Amino acid sequence: MKIYVNKELEKQWEEASLSNNFIFCKVMSENLDLCKEFLEMLLNIRIESISLAQPETTLNVDFFAKGIRLDVFVKDDTDRIFDIEMQVIGKDYLPLRARYYQSVLDVSSLHAGEDYESLTESYVIFLCLDDIFHKGLPIYTFKSVCLEDSTLVLDDKTTKVFCNAQKYDKMPAEKLRTFFKFLVQKKPDETDFSKIINEKVLKAKITEDARRTFMTLEQEIRLAAKHA
Repeated sequence: MKIYVNKELEKQWEEASLSNNFIFCKVMSENLDLCKEFLEMLLNIRIESISLAQPETTLNVDFFAKGIRLDVFVKDDTDRIFDIEMQVIGKDYLPLRARYYQSVLDVSSLHAGEDYESLTESYVIFLCLDDIFHKGLPIYTFKSVCLEDSTLVLDDKTTKVFCNAQKYDKMPAEKLRTFFKFLVQKKPDETDFSKIINEKVLKAKITEDARRTFMTLEQEIRLAAKHA
């Protein structure tokens, strides 16, 4: 029996690197040490340990609410939560998407009967291949600040971060520069960290099960887009 092979999807799989959502989710969720190191460098914070990495987790607020699919969703030992999103296409309305993602994270983490003070720090992070704000910065970090007094920050424990991968050479840490350079160029350079990332990508693609899952997800996405 002749087995039909979608050559376009096969090529897409062969060329898929860290900037591909599926590969990114798999690499970061299966290598929590790498995910932890990345978050520490990007946010300039100390994390003892992270857990509950759930690639492509779907969160629903209620039956009528719009559900969201998270790329990489992790929590540290102090219950701070981090949502990391690989953003290759669909740049429109990213600030509004970040707002919605933040609100869904809050509603999902606050259980019935709990006080608002139970809400912990939460971070929504978008890794973008382009500069969506056109200001030439490598990283854009947003917190709520009083317009009348910029020294007064609203302590709502929320942070939204947008990374501009095109400015990888301006990132504040060497490994961050390497990470985002790999994201843009899709191939390792001579640095050890770049080679480590490349090894993680190759390992994520090595099994037939990974290839099959990738193919299935891509076909479902295309069908959904077509019917939409």
